[in-house]
Amino acid sequence: MKHLLAAVATAAMIVAAGGLTASNASAQDAAYHTAPEPMAALAEALPTPQLILSPSAGAAPRRALIAQPYGIRAIAELAEPELRLAGFRFNPTTYAKLREPWGLTYYRSLALQDFPTGTPQPVAGLPTTGRITSVEWSPDGRKVLATVAGFENGQGHGLWVVDVETGRASRIEGVFLNGVLSPPCRWMADSRSMLCRTVPTDRGPEPVRTALAIAPSVQSSEGPAAPGRTYQDLLTNPSDEALFDYHMTTQVAVVGVDGRITPVGAPAIVDVAEPSPDGAWILLSERVRPYSYQFPIAKFPQRISVVRLSDGARTVLAEKPLEDAVPISFDAVGSGPRAPGWRSDAPATVYWLNALDGGDPGRDIAVRDEVATLSAPFDQPAQTLAQVSTRISAVHWGDASTALIEETWYKTRARRISRIDPTQPGAPALQLYAGASDDRYGDPGEPMPHANAAGAPVLDITGSEVLFSGPGGTPQGDRPVVIGLNLTDGARREIWRSPSDFYEEPHEVLDDGRILVRRESAIVSPNFYLTGTDGLETAVTTFASPYGDRPLAQRRMLHYTRADGVPLTATLYLPPNYKAEDGPLPTILHAYPAEFKNREAAGQVNGSPNRYPEYGFYDLPPLLAQAGFAVLFNTSLPVIGEGDAEPNDTFVEQITAGASAAIDEGVRLGVVDRDRVGVTGHSYGAFMTGNLLAHTDLFKAGVALSGAYNRSLTPFGFQREERTYWQDPELYYRMSPFSYADQIKEPLLLIHGGADDNQGTFLIQSERFYAALKGNGTKTRLVVMPYEAHRYDARETTNDLLWEWTDWFTRYLQ
Repeated sequence: MKHLLAAVATAAMIVAAGGLTASNASAQDAAYHTAPEPMAALAEALPTPQLILSPSAGAAPRRALIAQPYGIRAIAELAEPELRLAGFRFNPTTYAKLREPWGLTYYRSLALQDFPTGTPQPVAGLPTTGRITSVEWSPDGRKVLATVAGFENGQGHGLWVVDVETGRASRIEGVFLNGVLSPPCRWMADSRSMLCRTVPTDRGPEPVRTALAIAPSVQSSEGPAAPGRTYQDLLTNPSDEALFDYHMTTQVAVVGVDGRITPVGAPAIVDVAEPSPDGAWILLSERVRPYSYQFPIAKFPQRISVVRLSDGARTVLAEKPLEDAVPISFDAVGSGPRAPGWRSDAPATVYWLNALDGGDPGRDIAVRDEVATLSAPFDQPAQTLAQVSTRISAVHWGDASTALIEETWYKTRARRISRIDPTQPGAPALQLYAGASDDRYGDPGEPMPHANAAGAPVLDITGSEVLFSGPGGTPQGDRPVVIGLNLTDGARREIWRSPSDFYEEPHEVLDDGRILVRRESAIVSPNFYLTGTDGLETAVTTFASPYGDRPLAQRRMLHYTRADGVPLTATLYLPPNYKAEDGPLPTILHAYPAEFKNREAAGQVNGSPNRYPEYGFYDLPPLLAQAGFAVLFNTSLPVIGEGDAEPNDTFVEQITAGASAAIDEGVRLGVVDRDRVGVTGHSYGAFMTGNLLAHTDLFKAGVALSGAYNRSLTPFGFQREERTYWQDPELYYRMSPFSYADQIKEPLLLIHGGADDNQGTFLIQSERFYAALKGNGTKTRLVVMPYEAHRYDARETTNDLLWEWTDWFTRYLQ
């Protein structure tokens, strides 16, 4: 089967080492390495548990669900069967995803406790094998649904319901779920039934590729221009289409807690199935033929409809064609209705967004977007609630007279929040906030929703204010905040702010005004508390540190200035026992460049010095401090393009200035040895690493993870660059480290996931860059991690990555 991930011949990695022969390289590289202690133990520790509070509108007393995130996994789990179809990767025996770019939210175990101060009691009755893929409280707070993938000898995707009073979970027999496109189940408003996407019971055998099924793969373009990003895992031939139909087709069904299963409509490829707040209707989004070999499923033709549960009657709201002509712009969208959903504050009213400019931001038009609604029984024309001049990114429903519209426009980084009155269709929206989307100091954040009696999220409105929470950015770092935003004039009232010596993140404002927060500091592991404006607090959880008594690296946030006056920050990590008299250390600079349209936003502090360390994939570099290095982590490298200028016009110059300023600050503090600095980064940070080694003499070695080095291989834009290769070929050449491989004289280690699923970072990027470096005499090494996508997830890979980092920088910096 073409897209079933083939087994790797060795249980380790594929390594090519410049300057080494195959024979003397294979002996030392034919197995995974183990990271030095305590790096391995810190990286493998389970994450802190999550707390999920039962609905405040429920009839039952409030309780807390304690969910233990799955954490790091074994390589054997990533080596499970996997299909790659239409932009999705999934296990065809469990119908669950094996990986996500930012990590999966799967759980190992669940526990319940009385809120706020009960003792957690493990949930009984859940399977001892498999992964909990989703959990959700019932609207009445008396039950929790849990879906579990791989519960039957590593196969199947089943449904359990937890009775909160007894603390026991029971399986709903005969239900096999498909959770590839979204969580497979959600509660109906009655708390007695769930809407699920199930595997059809009568679908027959899986299509088999035979000699008779082999045929040419044909693509044809005889219409208008159809630009597209370099998507991966697309359909390529009729056999793929047959597999796609077989595995993506689901039967939507209402599943009762009593085990009764009622099908809704016929089997179809359903990517959205949402019950109306009153439980009488189902909103469906289906993907239909003709499919595309150039775009993923999100671009396929779409049918949007509603189904009445009482008799199965269907009303088609929209039929959308393949979205193959959307411009290459972050402000572009498809034409026609998009993002359909239910008004959460009404019994059965569908809303959707519609681009009045055809989705093309290049059109000169005063009104670009609108939000429209249509109420049951869906036999009248839709109403236009509001029209706006930019692009609607979200609608938040409150009550009959209050909803909020969020607008964004990437080109200028504009963000607006306005109030509309749903009882006054077409009336002008009242603007409550206007600013920049990258303004951490001035942005109010996002509305704080709460669940209504139907379990649907609505705005938390008190009098004339709606509650918002945000990062609360300050020049000293983030201090999360809860504010009341006045619904008549946009005035802000600060209700609560995280103290300066802790990092407290608000999760919910209770009816009595107390706030449930997650509290941590640089040395205190996270726990949940109830805190009030009167200063009184109650400890809700007592989670122990996942790292035990192992010593952690010293840490401080650095504030310094780039040569052109832009304020910058970096987080400095030092070995646990480091003392000032130990003097300068070999140093590793880690960064990920970010684009901005103005200097003020670029200079704002992102992050907090009071976060407790977590060592997920994106936070592994600080562990190198345990090996004796100083680490400049998340070093600010803003790339600014003000006015008509674009950030990438001076990309190399700006990342060079930012890196130089960070090194200068470390030298000034006496902790960085200027002659022993290395550089590392992942993805766009790997691209940065190649450019810094090619164009500067700041570094003595580099390690680049899963990068793109030849921009002509991503010709329709990359990262946040909207210009195509043909519009500015010089830009693409100038920004490609591959173009300057002959100028890289410092040792460069390339690491890449063998199953990289990111749009621009195909494995060939590292393979060709390695060949270019080797051919020009650079000391280099290519490590390909089996089964790993753009993000690396396996325990074995994590250990090997830490070993590779430590070995490379020890050799070339020590």
